[in-house]
Amino acid sequence: MLRVPTDGDVPDLLRWCADWEVARWTANIPHPYSREDAEKFVEGARESIVAARAVALAVVRKTEPGLIGVVGLTLDALAVEGDLGWWIAPPLQGQGYATEAAAALVELARAMGVARLTAGTLPDNGPSQAVCRKLGMRPAGKLLRAAPARGAPNETLEFVLTG
Repeated sequence: MLRVPTDGDVPDLLRWCADWEVARWTANIPHPYSREDAEKFVEGARESIVAARAVALAVVRKTEPGLIGVVGLTLDALAVEGDLGWWIAPPLQGQGYATEAAAALVELARAMGVARLTAGTLPDNGPSQAVCRKLGMRPAGKLLRAAPARGAPNETLEFVLTG
């Protein structure tokens, strides 16, 4: 299931995002990760949805409480293009949660009229590249992407979905 992050998610965000095996694959999760970072994320996620510039949703399982990941869609100024991103807690990776969550945001983007979706993965992040392919995204070359949490741009493999 996907839902808006809440203050109750802070302990799970802190647990998972403080893990370098989560943070290292992302451009925006700082390392080390603090309670303040988790609280800012929750507040920012709500504000972005209200402002209609991005959607960051908690990934949760129907059968168990607790956040197990996050999936996000960031829109350009005209909401014509969007960029997908996600992370899943290491013990639950490889079980289809990222694909299912990202597919839901692809459907949301289509319903909103977003014409082009992108996703960038680090060159050695085969699992995220597999998610992109499962979503129907096609490789579109390499690009330097901003990575605020890493302190410098990262070279990424870009994936694109149009139509």
